[in-house]
Amino acid sequence: MENYIDPQTMLEFIEGLAAMAVLDKDGNYTYVSPGWERYTGHTAEEAIGRKVWEMVPDTHAPEVYKTGKPVFAKAVKAEGVPAFTSYFPRFDEKGQLCGVFLYVIVHGMEDAQSLTRRIGELSSAVEYYRQELSRERGARYGLDNIIGKSAAIVRLKEQILQAARSTSTVLIEGETGSGKELIAHSIHAMSARQAANFVRVNCSAIPAELMESEFFGYAAGAFTGASKKGKMGRFQLANGGSIFLDEVNLLTTTMQPKFLRVLQEMEIDPVGGDKSIPIDVRVIAASNIPLETLVEAGQFRSDLYYRLNVIRIQAPTLRERKEDLPLLVDNFIHRLNYQLGMVIEGIAPGAMELLMEYDWPGNVRELQNAVESAMNAADSHVLRRKDFRQLEQRMQARKRRQVAGPGDFRLRPARRAFERELIRDALAAAGGNRVKAAELLDISRTVLYEKMEQYQLK
Repeated sequence: MENYIDPQTMLEFIEGLAAMAVLDKDGNYTYVSPGWERYTGHTAEEAIGRKVWEMVPDTHAPEVYKTGKPVFAKAVKAEGVPAFTSYFPRFDEKGQLCGVFLYVIVHGMEDAQSLTRRIGELSSAVEYYRQELSRERGARYGLDNIIGKSAAIVRLKEQILQAARSTSTVLIEGETGSGKELIAHSIHAMSARQAANFVRVNCSAIPAELMESEFFGYAAGAFTGASKKGKMGRFQLANGGSIFLDEVNLLTTTMQPKFLRVLQEMEIDPVGGDKSIPIDVRVIAASNIPLETLVEAGQFRSDLYYRLNVIRIQAPTLRERKEDLPLLVDNFIHRLNYQLGMVIEGIAPGAMELLMEYDWPGNVRELQNAVESAMNAADSHVLRRKDFRQLEQRMQARKRRQVAGPGDFRLRPARRAFERELIRDALAAAGGNRVKAAELLDISRTVLYEKMEQYQLK
């Protein structure tokens, strides 16, 4: 690798040319090298604990504290001796600026430029990989991904910013498809933990018998078939960052007290382990059922609920913010054009009227599905009402179910009635063409003919 810089070679190169010093977050010296002592004429004892600008008035360190970015090869004089100084910000494990590293070149401009160039390359590489790691293990979405200008969305973004400034647990409640995971991503992305891991866990996707080992990990040889090296759990993977527990309402009754202990003690007990492991994790949980309702029904521990419900955010439904529909549709069209290789330019007024009539029980997720389906059905550069044929069928079926009322709960008759009406609607939408109707229903013509005969649809 032609551009690879060996760290040991770099260190030896620096020590041969430079004086070095380390500053804390307040600009105080915490370390100075022997070369720095020779260059400035001051001892380490005189420097440690003092502000850099007190000892070197024309220092450029304040610029680094202000911008968080490195400053390269600035001419600085200490005790009348000219030199070239470069400054690099230092960040803690949470991505916060915690100080500055500086080095001073006293062997001439050529050496200064050479070292500055090489360390600049190394700094750029480190920053690149830090951002790549953040993208891979961090939050994928931020506030910009929450589309809308309604009062509900403005309030939601305010709540997200407020939650991001805290380290307390967050409980996000809302209907399926309302964007709870997007909210969780945004909280992490705006928080001081943004550079650390954001571990996403869907509690419903983990079998009950595997929950403990998945969340807390296990020690080597903890059970038959266990890895000889053991396994790190999700909480440990999120150490220093955030863990998002989606559908937390589905935690088993045996796991709930163990989660409570994690939140209270901030430590985990791996399966088969002989000691607890301390962790530093910010918990963000989500539920599509109000946890308070489950607590009242005796299905969720009240003490765990109180631990989770420190900061509560309610994800607004789409029917509560229909004024955001045009913005959401434009956003989906733009994104899906790129993903599907299409050139849809917009949506016709009649089609938008249809979308505004619907109450969207599946929220934003259902809207995205409807737009994608319409784009695949479109035969022009503008989405028209006829392109939302599947949506209209759902709307008609929904209206029929509402008219029928809640009197009859028998599944089989209701399913047969729904299927009959759906086939009838598809035939009507296809103008009586059975081939097209079968395509709309995503079934074979043979199956369609059998269904038509069964339901006496001729």
